[in-house]
Amino acid sequence: MELRVLGCSGGEADGERLTGLLVNGCVAIDAGSITPALTVTEQVRIRHVFISHSHLDHICTLPFFTKNIFGHTQEPVEIHALPETLDVLRRHLFNDELWPDFSVIPSPNDPTIRYTEIEPEHTYEVCGLRLTPIRVNHLVPCVGYRVEDDRDAFIFTSDTAETDRIWEVANATPNLRLVIAEASFPDEQAPLAEASKHLTPASLGAELKKLHRDVPVRIYHLTPGDRPSMLPQLAALGDPRLRLLAQDERLVW
Repeated sequence: MELRVLGCSGGEADGERLTGLLVNGCVAIDAGSITPALTVTEQVRIRHVFISHSHLDHICTLPFFTKNIFGHTQEPVEIHALPETLDVLRRHLFNDELWPDFSVIPSPNDPTIRYTEIEPEHTYEVCGLRLTPIRVNHLVPCVGYRVEDDRDAFIFTSDTAETDRIWEVANATPNLRLVIAEASFPDEQAPLAEASKHLTPASLGAELKKLHRDVPVRIYHLTPGDRPSMLPQLAALGDPRLRLLAQDERLVW
């Protein structure tokens, strides 16, 4: 399995918290950074996009992606998401007001994208991978994902406050190689984290006590302007499993 980081936020350079992962070149998880991170040729190879939730930093390049692949694919690209998330995409994004509705372009029988509803805890097999959405605790309906092939697996928590089920799934995954977890705000902004259902380094530390596996944990979603104050707070957790997820990082198992 090859995991490529298209966007993780909070890196050395200031920027927005745009989220995106690419697995084996053909399955994207979230679409916050598909188009700036990939060439058009690489974008055309994507056959499936699994969306965690509807917030802009996880979907904002999906419209540009649809335009870039238009006319270059033989089959529609499947957009997999919770029914609530697909409803947001239909009503507020691909609505012919903000962006053309590529689910009926060039025609309803031959669209550029196709919406596919997902159900938490159900496993979907695509491109030699198995993806299982797991509900997490966020401001809008949201799932993290367990991604597996026949040998290896990783967990992506997506955006979440305190939660339990995804850690239970991680602990029960025998071939687990990596967990990607969020931390969004410094400890002194705990009220903001609580209101927006995100984690601080301190609350992340409490969450990681639920992970009973000695596997690497990569942290993403740091607010770029708060990175200088968050780094020592993350280091103070003293958890040797922790590292920041790096933009353009590639992990191969």
